Amino acid sequence: MLADHGVTTVFGLPGVHNLPLWDVADGPRIIGVRHEQAAGYAADGLARSGGGLGVAITTTGPGAMNVLASFGEAAVSHSSILVIASDVSSALRRAEPRGILHEMRDQAAPFAPLASRDADGRPMAHTGRDADDVVATLGAFLAHHRQHGEVAAYLGIPTDLLAAPCDLVPTPVAAGDGDTWPDLAPAVHAIDAMQRPALWLGGGAAAVCDRPGGADLLHAFVDRLQAPVLTTFAGRGVLAGHPLVVDAPVHEPEGHAVLAAADGLVVLGSDVDGMNSRNWRMPLPPVQVSINHALEPVRTNLPDALHIHADLGILATLTQQVAAHAPWSDPSSTADAMRARLRADPRGTNGIRLVEAIEVAWPAHAALVVDMCVAGYWLAGYARQPRPRRLAYPVGWGTLGFALPAALGSASRGIPTLAVTGDGGLMFALGELATIAQERLPITLLIHDDGGYGMLRYDQQVFGHPERGVDLTAPEWHQLAAAFGIEAVDADLDSLQGALLWGRTRNRRGQPAIVVTRMPLHPPRTTSPRWGEPMA
Repeated sequence: MLADHGVTTVFGLPGVHNLPLWDVADGPRIIGVRHEQAAGYAADGLARSGGGLGVAITTTGPGAMNVLASFGEAAVSHSSILVIASDVSSALRRAEPRGILHEMRDQAAPFAPLASRDADGRPMAHTGRDADDVVATLGAFLAHHRQHGEVAAYLGIPTDLLAAPCDLVPTPVAAGDGDTWPDLAPAVHAIDAMQRPALWLGGGAAAVCDRPGGADLLHAFVDRLQAPVLTTFAGRGVLAGHPLVVDAPVHEPEGHAVLAAADGLVVLGSDVDGMNSRNWRMPLPPVQVSINHALEPVRTNLPDALHIHADLGILATLTQQVAAHAPWSDPSSTADAMRARLRADPRGTNGIRLVEAIEVAWPAHAALVVDMCVAGYWLAGYARQPRPRRLAYPVGWGTLGFALPAALGSASRGIPTLAVTGDGGLMFALGELATIAQERLPITLLIHDDGGYGMLRYDQQVFGHPERGVDLTAPEWHQLAAAFGIEAVDADLDSLQGALLWGRTRNRRGQPAIVVTRMPLHPPRTTSPRWGEPMA
């Protein structure tokens, strides 16, 4: 069923209860990882790179719980993940736990608050009762993914059912809802009344670009409105190169000024979450229209907006109905002005130099996966992304330790992947260096070693707290790399481009590479301790 749905690769770790999942000769390829959390991140990374549904398989109890943090990151970030875990034998289970190995009272329950909801509002976290129930549930999860383009689902299978006979059923193709679009007249009226509209594009807009003709839909709508375009982190790379794309985060004065000058805002495929909006400190024009396939949480975050509950495919109709607008803003030089200012500011000089080195050295077809680290914050917010789905950034739930295991997902598709991590976050998944080496994945790992948790150290300084728990002992990176048969080089800002080009060359040969840099980096304005700084 997964293969029929287009899944070619899954990630997992074998355990005594789930061995039948590995006894499949003709299903999707299974890449074995060193920790279940990495399986979830890898599945997420595959999905974020445009690879469709990411799947992780785990064993019972501790194995299932180990994947929970990465499941949450994918779910909150509107990525697509399916976790399939074994559960204790239904033949042995009783009403109360009895001490079966790995037994839990309800293994699906921890996944329920994070999982997607079906049409009846039930969480997609389920333990199969029998073989037919397992097959039907999986079919429903796959149908949800087909219809909505995303899903976060958990399926538990008692170990005695894993080898049970069953009748596979074809995954139903969700019926299109193009004939049931909501009434667009209020939205058309609101948009036509805007003299200075602005557009806010989120991850939902990036997902539209995965469809045939999806990017053309967005281009046509933007050209009709002639509105400056701001993107969320998940929307970075959408409409790349278009002259109306601001290419500066709203956290910076230049991006802030564009939004502050607008008298209307059209939000496409975004929750307008706290990280992208500086916890809703960004200026909001008086008239707001939101189009999203889900009403929450955008309805909470924009309580005064006109909300259109629809897939972004509705843009084809909306573009025909709204009036053509005259251009009112030329944002084409906004990013250059921002960079010039930051380059002249000692706090931003190294950050912008890092961004520009990676822009030059890392190609458009390759992937960029960053962690919750100072180098990652600079790249996620400030690097120009030449295409949608190039950047993966764990800003949904904010899970540290994302970059290295998530890079497994995009690299498993043959996409050269630059994983950018700090020396602290890397330690969360250090064992995945073994996976990279064993699978010969095209990954270049850029380690920014600032002696520990640099962002948290800055937080403590800003808040006046003593610096505790943030200065960390790191391994000798070259010796560590050599232990896994991976070559490593050091680089500073002057030699970083050359080091990344060296990494690309190795990746083309099926060889991973590690680049270590120790440059000082000041956190950018996209980080929360700086959100309150004046915009003047």
